[in-house]
Amino acid sequence: MHWTTVKLIALDRVEGFAAPGWAERSQLVFAEHARRLRREIPPHMVAAYDQLKAEHREPVVGVFQTKCGGCHTPLSPAALAHLSEEHEASRCEHCGRFIYVAGSRYVAPSGQAHQLTGGHGRK
Repeated sequence: MHWTTVKLIALDRVEGFAAPGWAERSQLVFAEHARRLRREIPPHMVAAYDQLKAEHREPVVGVFQTKCGGCHTPLSPAALAHLSEEHEASRCEHCGRFIYVAGSRYVAPSGQAHQLTGGHGRK
């Protein structure tokens, strides 16, 4: 999985934690982490992420059994092959969301949560 995809996943999760409902101090920490991630992600990717976030509750989703985790539509063999390559980020050919292989070593194992959240994940 390309580092840009990992950072997009982290941004999506961190921005969810920065939402109202968390303690004010926690919101500030998560908001600062989100700002840092936004500076690390190429601007065109952040713009695409923001546009998707305005359209979909989940702009970054996993692929489960060849289906997009957002629109649940099966992906073509070409799109699945693209996912396995080391590209900047992949997008669903149907709904346009950023997609990643669910269960990859950056997402699934509980011991790897710190790679996505910059040390704020649970172990």
